[in-house]
Amino acid sequence: MLRLSHLLCIMQHMKVRLHVPSRLEDVAEAQQGYFTAAQAAAAGLRGAELERGVQYRQIRRLGSGVYRVVGAGFDRHETLRVAWLRLTHDVGPLDRLYGPSLWVAGRSAAIVHGFGDFIADVPEFISTRRRQPRMSVSIAVRRDGLRDEEWGIEDGFVLTSVVRTFTDLVAAHLDGGHIGGFVRDAMNARAVQLHELEEAAPAVDVNALVAMAEK
Repeated sequence: MLRLSHLLCIMQHMKVRLHVPSRLEDVAEAQQGYFTAAQAAAAGLRGAELERGVQYRQIRRLGSGVYRVVGAGFDRHETLRVAWLRLTHDVGPLDRLYGPSLWVAGRSAAIVHGFGDFIADVPEFISTRRRQPRMSVSIAVRRDGLRDEEWGIEDGFVLTSVVRTFTDLVAAHLDGGHIGGFVRDAMNARAVQLHELEEAAPAVDVNALVAMAEK
């Protein structure tokens, strides 16, 4: 016969097993199924409960302090998204999007925009302050942040605008053909106009970059 303490323990485990994802529903839904340990703690979930959620295959651990609800679907930007969440682990979804202090930038932003052909093995960001990441990332510090016209929201990320991404790629002295591919795709998608790029980088021959991409 089960002792009362054992029965209560089993009931508690059943409760956790049933409610780990649902207790994080609002946060996870706003972040494509992702959430951080800090966000879980704010919702009243302890580390032991998260561990049981992992054991019961309700959630997956994606690096230190970041989880995702099982069945949330494929995310081709998972590595970037995990890095982004880890760097702002204690920030809520709305504050991260509408009062940002961290933006996806450079090649990472180009990939999220879907223009050009880039590989960003190391996620790239712009931040208003210095951060001490426990992962391999590239962070450019701009204490004043970005102007409203320099950033937007795409696929759940806060990232540099097409024009700002272009100027950052130029400033990074990347291969002209790769930058030209970004410009070509962005213009074909009508995400930017030639004069906007020329005004943002007057010393750059934008048409020449596009011609390089076509070779």
